[in-house]
Amino acid sequence: MDIRMICKIALIATLSSWYACDWFLPGYKFEEGSLPDRPVNLVDFNTVYDDYNSTAPTLGDLIPFCFSTNRKSQGKDFDIIFEPMNVRFDKKTGKLEVLNDYANWSSRQQEYEVIETGLKKIGTVGNELGPNLLAILDLYEYKFTLLYSTDITGDAQINFISNQTSADFSQPREIRYLNSTEDDMYPTFNPDQSKIYFCSNRNGKDFNFYYVNLGITQDLEKSLSDTVQYEVYMDSILSSRQDDKCPFILDNILVFASDRDGGFGGFDLYYSILEKGKWGIPVNFGSRINTGADEYRPILIDERVSSNQIMLVFSSNRHGGRGGFDLYFVGIENEL
Repeated sequence: MDIRMICKIALIATLSSWYACDWFLPGYKFEEGSLPDRPVNLVDFNTVYDDYNSTAPTLGDLIPFCFSTNRKSQGKDFDIIFEPMNVRFDKKTGKLEVLNDYANWSSRQQEYEVIETGLKKIGTVGNELGPNLLAILDLYEYKFTLLYSTDITGDAQINFISNQTSADFSQPREIRYLNSTEDDMYPTFNPDQSKIYFCSNRNGKDFNFYYVNLGITQDLEKSLSDTVQYEVYMDSILSSRQDDKCPFILDNILVFASDRDGGFGGFDLYYSILEKGKWGIPVNFGSRINTGADEYRPILIDERVSSNQIMLVFSSNRHGGRGGFDLYFVGIENEL
């Protein structure tokens, strides 16, 4: 064997031993992660009481997570609380964790904790439900607008608070053009924020989906406090003859809960895709996510773990939880 062949064999053996060591690899063993294909209990966020109705703007792996719970009243009225959601994917081990802590949040902790100031202003002896937290980057920090419903006056009406124009949150203000004499809940915007969708039983019976055309606006706070009475339309494609509730939109995907015919029992989760400006016929997520119990209030978060998945967070009173409704998460394809 000539000297060149001996050197080549030696070089290959050396490189093989180097590449077997994680510390030598030019990247990581797991450059990209994946979300679970079956719902996982968000143990860090749940109690023996009802924990549901969540919201979280898509800001990456450091997420200001808000949800409704009756833990403070020990099972009576619901309040909206804030908890830090930390999505950790370890590129060395491939381990994914969704935790309730501030680890690695030093640059955002104070900025996000200001949300608690706003939540203190909206708490009542009634029920605060269906939050939708919007975050807008203002120079180097986020400003927030929170839409939610409260039934303190009897029927559920949609209000909002905001710190978009000041350091402190505004006092709760009603979004008048969305409200009726019945229950109006779960506001969510279409991708360009030109429409607000919500659910209501204003027809006197079942909950259906409605929307208002706002047009493109640069001043969200001014738009929400507008006293103009916009025309309200029912979306006949999304709505059924049963209760359709909890709409949430991220990009071109709308998810919601419904007890319409053809489900697996109780409320199931459905999705609809926006194509050419119109929502498609709703599709049941199937038995991978739905059960014979209630699946409720779904939201979508792009947490940047996987390039072809997004996180679906929802609540359910299925067997095996900590008690009442628990919060769960699961991965779904971002192009359904």
